[in-house]
Amino acid sequence: MSNLLKIILIGSILLNLFAIWGLFHYIMYGGNPILELKRKLTGTSRQSQPAIPRAEEISRIRQEVSEGKTDSLRVVFFGASITNSWDLDKHFPEFHPVNRGVGGFVPDLISKYKANVLDLKPRAVVIKICSINIRPTTPSNQLRDAVQMMVQLAQANDIIPIVATMVPSGRPAATIGEFSVVDAVNSFNDWIREYTKTNQLPMIDYAAAIQDNNGFLPRDCSIDPVHVNDKGYDIMAKAARPVIHNVLGLE
Repeated sequence: MSNLLKIILIGSILLNLFAIWGLFHYIMYGGNPILELKRKLTGTSRQSQPAIPRAEEISRIRQEVSEGKTDSLRVVFFGASITNSWDLDKHFPEFHPVNRGVGGFVPDLISKYKANVLDLKPRAVVIKICSINIRPTTPSNQLRDAVQMMVQLAQANDIIPIVATMVPSGRPAATIGEFSVVDAVNSFNDWIREYTKTNQLPMIDYAAAIQDNNGFLPRDCSIDPVHVNDKGYDIMAKAARPVIHNVLGLE
């Protein structure tokens, strides 16, 4: 076999492999597989990591609290991995956001709520639960009870609770066996909207702002089926800003 035929054969194999990968990607996630390949090659699928000195920041705040100092512009963002990777200072320079993305599952969040929210004495707290908690084995009332408990604890400590809807998952994470994750997320978010309306609580509707027409996390807003990228954070910030401004009395 000549070298030219070898090159043609290898090229044909590579093109076929790319076509198979593209078909698989489209079936699993939708969107444009060529743009996805570009994101992977250029690294633009990843969100930039915030340079926040978390330990020093928390130590400073706790020292201020021990000295009786208050900060009317301090807002704790309490959640899991999506919160943890969010560069809050970049998106909210007009007030003092504190990033407490501390856990994934609800029991972790509850066990860390006092140290990471109540003890910091913020003006407000944004309470957000991730879709990783939506599982066939997790009763929906467990998530609802957790939200209500965190709201009540915040109010008892003169902290304004701001409840956020759940960021939806991407298409590959839409089901677990016969269990529909997307339906469960929509049901939980509908409850959040009704609960905050009934109790006159401020609410950030991340889901309505970011989800596509089918209720999924869009591919161009994500780095995987659960986590958002820079574009996703921009959308979330746009949804959060007017609500937080209203709570803090900012123009």
